[in-house]
Amino acid sequence: MMPFSFPLALLGLLSAIPLIILYMIRPKPKDQPFPSTAFIKVGDAKPTASLNRLINDPLFWIQLLVIVLLVLAAAGPFTVARGTQEGHLVVVIDLSASMEASFDEAKEIFLQYTAGQDRISIVLAETIPIVALREGNSQQARSTLESLYPRAVSTDLSAAMMMAKSLLGADGGSILVISDFLSWTGDDPQVTRGLIVSEGTDVVFVDSGGEGENVGIIGGWIVSYGEVLNYTCLVRNYGGTRTVPIRIEGLAGTSTTIRTIDAGGDSYITFDAFPGVTTVTLEIDDAISFDDRAYVYAPEIGDRRVLYLGEVGPVSSALRSIPAITVSGSGDYGGFDLVVTEGGGSDGRLNRYVYDGGNVVYVGSNGSESPDYLPVRIAGVVNESAPLWTRNPVFAEDVHLDEVGVYSYLQAAPRQGSVTIAEANGVPVISYWRLGSGTVVYLGLSSEMSDFYQRPEYPIFWYEMTNWLTNVPDVSDSNRRTGDIIRLGETTTVEAPDGRITTDVLLLDMVGVYRFQGRTIVANMYDPVESNLMATRTLNLGTFTQKESSEMLIERDLSSWLLLAAFCLIVLELLILRRRREV
Repeated sequence: MMPFSFPLALLGLLSAIPLIILYMIRPKPKDQPFPSTAFIKVGDAKPTASLNRLINDPLFWIQLLVIVLLVLAAAGPFTVARGTQEGHLVVVIDLSASMEASFDEAKEIFLQYTAGQDRISIVLAETIPIVALREGNSQQARSTLESLYPRAVSTDLSAAMMMAKSLLGADGGSILVISDFLSWTGDDPQVTRGLIVSEGTDVVFVDSGGEGENVGIIGGWIVSYGEVLNYTCLVRNYGGTRTVPIRIEGLAGTSTTIRTIDAGGDSYITFDAFPGVTTVTLEIDDAISFDDRAYVYAPEIGDRRVLYLGEVGPVSSALRSIPAITVSGSGDYGGFDLVVTEGGGSDGRLNRYVYDGGNVVYVGSNGSESPDYLPVRIAGVVNESAPLWTRNPVFAEDVHLDEVGVYSYLQAAPRQGSVTIAEANGVPVISYWRLGSGTVVYLGLSSEMSDFYQRPEYPIFWYEMTNWLTNVPDVSDSNRRTGDIIRLGETTTVEAPDGRITTDVLLLDMVGVYRFQGRTIVANMYDPVESNLMATRTLNLGTFTQKESSEMLIERDLSSWLLLAAFCLIVLELLILRRRREV
């Protein structure tokens, strides 16, 4: 009995019953001569249920066989015979940035080793390994190879090799690793190969080369001054002395400077980047192009209106020092992006303002009230010093709150749903919560209760907090490094440097500008190790061992032959219908 992969599909043979019934009850046509001037006499068609009709009509047998063949093909018939299983080769190919210098050689190595192979899998070695082909033939492998190109990331060769080992499964096979072996992240690939070889799997390293002189931008630093960013980048020469033209292009216009960089030398470039994208380009022809360009994105910040309710002092001075901020002392709440109140603010209109999407900063002091919109309940004053402890920095990551001297603090209890940023003796001193559609920040560090206002971080604290409350994009979040992974929360179409992609997890693997969900970010390859093609390496490349082929039971699927037979019968049926002039 022939075995089937999906035996339940044989129930489809029951579909032949309606075909048989249809042929048995269909009226048999009869030639009836009549004069051209006479009318045809109306009569009843008489069905003939004759078994002879089934036997004599070839269309019945053709249609019946088509049904049977299609059902059998769906059931997945196969034969089992003794034979030899073809070897499975998994190719791990390095797609890191340094491979740009030798990727043509890597392709030739790939084609050389995969020629004549019938089972080929491909694993891409990037920041995280990716399976590009699973048990394909040589033609599919060649097609996959043509779509590959290096990325502006480092490579984790060991992780890719372990994934290759898992693809081999119980049947086993061999692993080919194609790389320049100049650098990697994660475990040492030589150690990983030793572990895999000890389990009986051949692992061969093939060096693609990768030598060449390169000049690259290997670092970048940003200092924010409101809408203007001061940017400094480091250019390093991995080769002989070169004269490098450097073009800077952005909202402020285009400028070009020329630097002569000694062998192994560095050069720093500093300039102000205005809102939008500014590009730094090394106008040279070298081994790697990813590090010849850097992007700086300065988010556009519109003018923000702040209502300050309090006396002139450190808080008002800090607010007025923030760029793109207009501070007023009166006005309707609804006309402001932020309301800062010092020591008061029990006005019920503030509650409605917050629920409707407004933002409030409440600066507590001795004798402060406890309005309903606060994330804490104030119950008095504790007149003793205490150290500050940062629990959740949120917008205060760049501020050393633990160094602030606290002379006294308000006795406050956190309310459900609030987030404590800093506390003194377990009492919230800085906290916030979402109320309705708005946000309220409680700040219990007034000038009479601490020395916070005397510290250089004080205006930085207000700058960061104001930007956070008014949804100004964070500069560091907008200027990223390649290799970073961003979880988008939902499937999103992203305008990436190498084209449009749709994903819910974005891997920044190319240098350039990314636009998605109304955001703009840039990614740069600041990687001095990946840019250096002059590193030396000593590798034990290894060779494939010739293994004796062993006989085993091989399953051969017959579905394709059955489908071909069904197609031929359908063509025959159409020819018969055409001959009968029924089509």
